[in-house]
Amino acid sequence: MTRLNKTEFLSHLGVGWTKTSRNDGLIAFGRRTLPLKWHLVLLVAGALLPVVLFAVAVVHKLSLKERAASERRLVLATRNLTENVEREVSSTTRTLQALAASDRLDQGDLKGFYNEAERTVQTQPTWLSVILLTPDGRQVLNTFRTFGTSLPLANEPESVRRVVETRQPTVGYLALARLKRKWAFPVRVPVIRGGKLRYVLTALITSEAVISVAKAQTPMDGEWTRTVVDGQGVVVARTRNPERFVGQRGTPSFLKRIASTTEGIYRETTLEGRPVYVAFRRANFSNWTTALVVPIEVIESPAHRAMWLVVGSGLALLVVSGVGALVLSQWISQGIASAACAAEALAKGEYPRISPSFIKEVALLGQALEFSADLLQERERERDEHLRQSEAARAEAQTANRLKDEFLITVSHELRTPLNAIFGWAQLLRAGKLNQEKTQHAIATIERNARAQAQLVNDLLDTSRIIIGKLRLEPQPLNLAIVIVNALDSVRHAAEVKGIDLQLQLANVEPVLGDQNRLQQVLWNLLSNAVKFTSQGGLVEVKLQQTNSLVEIIVRDTGVGIKAEFLPYVFERFRQADGSTTREFGGLGLGLAIVRHLVELHGGTVGADSDGEGKGATFTIRLPSIARRDSISVPPMISADGTFSPYKSLHGLQDVRVLVVDDEPDARYLVSAVLMEQGAEVRACACAAEALKEVLAWKPTVILCDIGMPQEDGYDFIRKVREWEIDVGGQIPAVAVTAFAREEDRLKAISCGYQTHFPKPIEPTQLAAVVASLVEKIKR
Repeated sequence: MTRLNKTEFLSHLGVGWTKTSRNDGLIAFGRRTLPLKWHLVLLVAGALLPVVLFAVAVVHKLSLKERAASERRLVLATRNLTENVEREVSSTTRTLQALAASDRLDQGDLKGFYNEAERTVQTQPTWLSVILLTPDGRQVLNTFRTFGTSLPLANEPESVRRVVETRQPTVGYLALARLKRKWAFPVRVPVIRGGKLRYVLTALITSEAVISVAKAQTPMDGEWTRTVVDGQGVVVARTRNPERFVGQRGTPSFLKRIASTTEGIYRETTLEGRPVYVAFRRANFSNWTTALVVPIEVIESPAHRAMWLVVGSGLALLVVSGVGALVLSQWISQGIASAACAAEALAKGEYPRISPSFIKEVALLGQALEFSADLLQERERERDEHLRQSEAARAEAQTANRLKDEFLITVSHELRTPLNAIFGWAQLLRAGKLNQEKTQHAIATIERNARAQAQLVNDLLDTSRIIIGKLRLEPQPLNLAIVIVNALDSVRHAAEVKGIDLQLQLANVEPVLGDQNRLQQVLWNLLSNAVKFTSQGGLVEVKLQQTNSLVEIIVRDTGVGIKAEFLPYVFERFRQADGSTTREFGGLGLGLAIVRHLVELHGGTVGADSDGEGKGATFTIRLPSIARRDSISVPPMISADGTFSPYKSLHGLQDVRVLVVDDEPDARYLVSAVLMEQGAEVRACACAAEALKEVLAWKPTVILCDIGMPQEDGYDFIRKVREWEIDVGGQIPAVAVTAFAREEDRLKAISCGYQTHFPKPIEPTQLAAVVASLVEKIKR
């Protein structure tokens, strides 16, 4: 046995690293290495950091929306305040207009009008006085003074001119009423008689009227103050400290804002020096403006608190996850180190010893290494035994050595792809140059390949058993509906993740004779492939039905489909539709090969069909059924001494003529006994020439022929049979029963003219089932 050092072993697996130094039993390579725990910590940090950043971004965006909503509520409250002030002014205007319609003015009875005005003032608690002015601004009467007293010109003539020019009611500016020592503003309406402006009637309103309107409105949460300014920017009313600020001009920035637009919201510093948000709106009269003020913390504090909460939680989660990764990495490191040492021992020709591991993939890899070691030791013993025998024995030793090499190549090929993906993406993650999207893709790739490697080991074990002919069944009567439901449950989660609709149609069918675990493995392989190759939102349908004596399971999907040129090879080992480096779907091409072998061991067939790429695929399994009865007979067995144990007929081969061709007497007797026990009429021949005569004379229903025979082998025999059939018409189904069990042997047998390939050693029930299935095809 060739001994490999560690570097050669890694190179054999396709890793391609160069050893540069050794320290504490660990291999160091060209780049500086880090312990696994730090890789896991970086992996956790790389996974959590984007989530934290995303949460910060979301909270920031939500905070902006919340602040915008608060600003909208502030603007709406300002609009309500403006409407209330406008209603108050409108009420005053209507009262003045009613007083201006007095008949006393038509009659020139100013004394009588003076008395009416006094009575009106007494009914309006916010009015200081009523003043009647001529259009040129002279006071005719003023309820502040006794009637007939000499009066000065109007204190605020600008608003008088607006009334004269527009003949519309107007509101003046705030001024100090000297007699009452109160801040007040005039509301003026025109007095028109005969289409001419006769007087300007004015009500002098105290600023408390506007302050009471501002205070009457329901306050916002955290509101600071409400302010009303006149057209000159002078504060008319203020809910906070009115005695201090009424009569003063607003801040320059506020006056600039209200002069440039009719409505808005902005950050400002109040007259008290406090930073606030100010919402303002201009009224529909005389450029008066209302404003609502709230502290900036009312708007911004919730966002700040939420942001700190997210950042703090993210940092805490990062610390906790990092500590957990350090602890977990210690366990993983031990398992990986144990597996690495076992691989090194196997490379040196020693038997690997692997410590138990809680990591499933590491445990399965250890089992595979131990299985490989057992197989290598077995082949070594066989070779040594053969070398001690004669030279006719040297050829057998060479064959065993070739089988060993083929197995090693198979193991190397199957382990290389997922190992390269895992190591490659791990190196890229360690470099720290991947963006967020690539990092997530790397993590998903590592996880997917780790899961794939776990399934890979199981497939390797089954493939190894198939190659060496040690895969055996434990047949029993089965209800296939239960097997299908169990298989569906195992892939349901994967289908739900991709939004794939799983549909099931079950018909009443007869039971079949089969191994429940192996048939469930067949269905799981087909269903997992269907889910894997079906895109988001697709459909996978499973149907159970019976056609004559065959039970059919149909698995149909709406996935990527199968190319027409690849359909003939879909069930071959290591064959894939896309073997290029840019293929979209991974895998080693073992699953469908195992499916075909297991189905054929049950005496059934499996086929694939597809309308082409992008049009889905359909896989159909056909298994022979057994008749329903009160008690099921015991399956056939071969006893320890090699004799055949009879059993009741399960496959119905009565009146079926079977020609058995084999140069070994024991093999002819065994096959003949199995088929005659099933009711078949059997003739046996020891060579191809004798068998060809029986074909021409007897015309058998089915032919069972060995391949390796002297003079003429089974390939030459079946070619002559097929040539004879061209002249006479029809075709006799033929089975190649042979010890040549490789995939290329099966393909050669079928290409030469056999319908199926049955490897030795034979299982009687399986052989009878295969013959029954061929007879059933003839009947159909």
